[in-house]
Parts: sequence; C-alpha cells; structure tokens
Amino acid sequence: MINLLRRLFADRRGLSSIVFAGSSMVLFGFGTMAVDVGSFYYQQRRQQTATDLAALAAAADLARADAAARASAGRNGYTAAAVERVQLGTYTADATLAPEMRFQPSSAAVANAARIEMRATTPMILGRVLAAGGLGNEAGDVTILTRATAAQDMQASFAIGSRLVRVEGGALNGLLGGLLGTSLSLSVMDYEGLARARIDLFGFARRLATRASISALTFDEVVRAQVRIGDVILAAQDAARDQGAGSDAVAALGHLATTLAGSSQRLNLQSLVSFGIYGGRQLSEEVPLKASLSALDLVSAAAQIANGARQLDLGLAVNVPGLASVSLKLGIGERPVGTSMVRVGRTGATVHTAQTRLLLTLTLVGSGHASLVKLPLYLELASATARLTAISCGAGDITSARVTLGVTPAVVDAWIGEVSNAEFSNFSTRPNPPAATLLNLLGLAKVTGRAHVTISNTSETPVSFSYAEIQRVEKKTTSTQNFVASLLSRLVGDLELRVELLGLGLPIPGLDGAVSGVIAGAAAPLDQVLTSLLNTLGIGLGQADSWVSGVRCGGAVLIL
Repeated sequence: MINLLRRLFADRRGLSSIVFAGSSMVLFGFGTMAVDVGSFYYQQRRQQTATDLAALAAAADLARADAAARASAGRNGYTAAAVERVQLGTYTADATLAPEMRFQPSSAAVANAARIEMRATTPMILGRVLAAGGLGNEAGDVTILTRATAAQDMQASFAIGSRLVRVEGGALNGLLGGLLGTSLSLSVMDYEGLARARIDLFGFARRLATRASISALTFDEVVRAQVRIGDVILAAQDAARDQGAGSDAVAALGHLATTLAGSSQRLNLQSLVSFGIYGGRQLSEEVPLKASLSALDLVSAAAQIANGARQLDLGLAVNVPGLASVSLKLGIGERPVGTSMVRVGRTGATVHTAQTRLLLTLTLVGSGHASLVKLPLYLELASATARLTAISCGAGDITSARVTLGVTPAVVDAWIGEVSNAEFSNFSTRPNPPAATLLNLLGLAKVTGRAHVTISNTSETPVSFSYAEIQRVEKKTTSTQNFVASLLSRLVGDLELRVELLGLGLPIPGLDGAVSGVIAGAAAPLDQVLTSLLNTLGIGLGQADSWVSGVRCGGAVLIL
C-alpha cells in the first residue's frame, strides 16, 4: 500500500491538465469581470447621455418638463418609465456658492432649471453564473442610476449708452470732430439718418475683418484687434448697406470715412461690445440673436475709444441773453475693466457707461463793477450700470418674451470751483476743487466762490422690455427726477462767496451781492444752455438710457 502511494505521488503524468483546468477557471473569472465591467460602464455612459438629453429637454420646456424628459428618453432607447424623477428648481450662477447649492427645488412659477433621475437595468453577459454571489439580482441584472441637471439658457443682447440725436449750435460736429481729430460738417439730416440706421454688430464684425484685413477666425478675435478708425467707419458703412439702411446714413458714413482716410488713430472694440458665448464662434457661423447699435451710437462710441487724450476743448457759439461766452472742456474716462457698452449674455451680465467729466466755463453779463462774471461749472458723472435681471419666455412662443434690466443711473458730483488741467485729466482721483475766482477787479478786489452738490440715485430700477419693444430696439430712460433745474438751483443756493481786497484795499460795498445777483439772474439761461448741451452730448444727470436689441429663448445648458 505504501509503495502504491509512493508511485502515485511520484507519477507526474496529467499534471498539466489539472493545472490548466484550475487556471481556466481563474481566467474565465477575469474574462467575465472584464467583459461585464466593460459592458456596465458602456451602458452607464449611454444612460448618462440619455439623462443629460432628457434634462436639456425638460429645461428647455419647463411648462412640460415631465413629458419632455420622458419623450427624450424614448427617442434615445429608453422607456418613459426609466425617468424616475423630474424635479423643477431655480439655478443661481454664483461662483461663491458651492456647486450643490446652486440648484434649489422650487415651484414651477419661478423655476429656471430641471433635475432628472433615470433608473434602468443592464444584463450581465458572462457573469450570470456569478449572480448568486451578490454581483447582481436574481436575473443576473445590474441597476444603473444616473442624474443630470440643466438650466434654461435664455440670453439677451442689451446696452447702455448715449442719446446723440440732436444737433444744436454745431456742438455735435465739434464734439465728434474733436474726438476724431478732424473737422466735420455733417448736416442735421446726416445725423438724423445715422440715428435711424441700425447696425448689427455681428455683421459689422465680419465686415471689419475684411476691411481691416484681420486674420481672425472668431468674433472675439476681431474686437481684440487694433484697427484704424477709418476702417471702423467703412465697415459700419458696409454693414449699414447690407442691412438696408437709408441712403442718407450710408452717405454720411461715406463722408466720415473720406474725412478720416488719412487718420492714423487705432483702437480695439473690446469696450464697445462683448459677444458673450458667441464670441468664440467662427465668423462664417450664424448667431441666433442680434446685437445692434444705431450708426450714430457706433460712430460716437468709436470716436470716444479712439480719443487717446480723452480731453476736448470746445468754444460754443451761443446767442442767449445774459451770456457773453461759453466754453466746454470734455473728458471721457475708461469703462470699468472688462465691461462694454453692448453685451450678449445670460442673467447677471452687466454693461456700463464711461465715466464723463465736463467743465463748462460761462461768462455772465452783469452791470457796474460786476459787468462780467466768470462761472466755472464742473460736472463729474460716474458709470451708470444696467444689469440683466430676468428673461421670461413662453413655451414655443418667442413673441411672449420679456427682458428686464436693473438700471442704476450715475452718481453726479457738481461743483462751482477751480479745477486744474492736471486734476481734470487724472481719472484715478476725484477732484476736490478750491474756490474759483468769479470776478477780478484788477488792483481793487476779487470775489471767489465755491459750491458742491452730489446727486445720488444708487438704487436699481427695474426696466422691462416687451418683444415688440425689443424688435424696435426702443430706448428707455431711467430717472427719478429732473436733475438739471434742481442741480443749478442747489448749486446757486450752496454758493459761498468771499470778497478779497487787493492793492489799495478800498472796500467796494455790495460787491458780493452784485455777483450773487448776476448768477441768480442767469439761472434761467443757464438751465437752457446746460439742458441743450447735455442733450447734444447724450448725457443725462441722474439718468441712464438702456435698450435690448435681441433675445434668445428655448435653449438649455447642463450645469450639474
């Protein structure tokens, strides 16, 4: 018996078969795992894609979110029952919030997003025999649960800017000509034509790329490029002609282009327009909404951007009783960094006006010792802001669209005081001017005066635009009161006069009262001049003009 056992253990025949049989089971196990795990991840990716598409469909049609999600699942190979949950909520695009906190369940009335959960099973291929080991259910299937959240991707193009629609006393020719470094002689009809003509900025960017020979592929690359001011005007003329503008506007742009043919001024248009998510699109691609400006707004904005000195001195011809002369110094600052006049964006996007300074020096006609009184009126306007606060769209009906902006007019500082050229040109600080010399009787006395008034309207005012108003690109003015009259009356009321004796030091009785009387008597003509000038420059004290030129409904974007 012992010998038999020794011979059995010593016999190596068939050992390889035993090892192979054992190894085959191990290899089968690994093969089963590889095939089934690969199949599981494939099915999970497939189901996640279907869930993403269902979320996008639900967010794009929130009124029918449940039906839209189930229909989408059906189109992508899943039953309607696979959609286990459809939850509506509000999504807040705020980077300061944790990602999981940006979506909050809400009622359908205020919802702008949808969260979808899908549950389905996928069968094991080779691992059914192992199902009893706990890797699947009794049928050898594995349950897959996927989630996706999408928000409505409604967008609008909106703007805040000037109202350069009037020409009085040649001030607008002087203003634009000074900013452009040339002399202009456009007529009232020319300006009216430019104000009526609408220019789509996407079409304008395509034309500018051709005119300026920019090797750009996208809209953003065009606005980042340095181009000559003459090419900007020619591109505006091309775009105006493309969009069927009136012949008066096309001719006026041609006249401007000819006048600027030799100009070396260069600029980029990043502070004019921000194309948002469409900025990265190819120039040959179509864009689903319009972002437009009047030709006059476009020319004015380009002139301001091109004016590197940002300071302009004008002598204004006036024929107003009580006024001997009027001169204007205008300074235009930068818009806040990273902002523009026109923007395409989602809720939360903003646009800003440029900071503006005016120094209006008036010579008032009096009598006696106060026959000529100089009155320097300094105005500083901070940036006004318009924020896109809401877009509402009825399902499948673009004509029901409504866009709401939150508009904050600029804070205005007004002074009667002596502002130096250095202070006027330095936009990094706010001037705090000392008293100005209003009257100087050489060798006898001088009268100085100082006044300061601040007009603050910092609360955001909602301004709503219907689809019809968007189609007309209707401008709306946000204001709480008429600041021109109140500004002048408050300045005159706040004016502190001081008489200084010079030379012989002989007193001149009633000199301060005489100066005060001249200024008070000139209040009405000052109102007239200031109102006319501000209208011509497109500046509103405590006011902001805003408009919406395009809206896109029905889109959606994945967020989680």
